[in-house]
Amino acid sequence: MEDIMLGVRQTCKMVVLSFAGVLVVFGAPDASAQKKMTYEQAYRICKQQVDRTYPSTLETTGRQLHGGACMKQYGFNLKKSVKF
Repeated sequence: MEDIMLGVRQTCKMVVLSFAGVLVVFGAPDASAQKKMTYEQAYRICKQQVDRTYPSTLETTGRQLHGGACMKQYGFNLKKSVKF
C-alpha cells in the first residue's frame, strides 16, 4: 500500500512540475501588466451587456442586479448618490 502511495505522490509531483515548467516557458499572463480600465469604461461595457440581457426598462430590479454584478466583476462598486 505504501508503494502505491509513494508512486502516486511522485506522479503528482511530476505533473505539477511539468505544469510549472510550461508556465515558465510560455509565460503566465501578468495581472500587473494589464491596464486597469476606468469606472466609466467598465460602466459602458456593463450597460451594453445589461441592455442586451434586459431590453425592456420595466425590469429595473434585474437590470440593477445584473449591472452591479458586472461592475463588481471589473473590480468596481456602484457609486452611491449623495442622499445615502
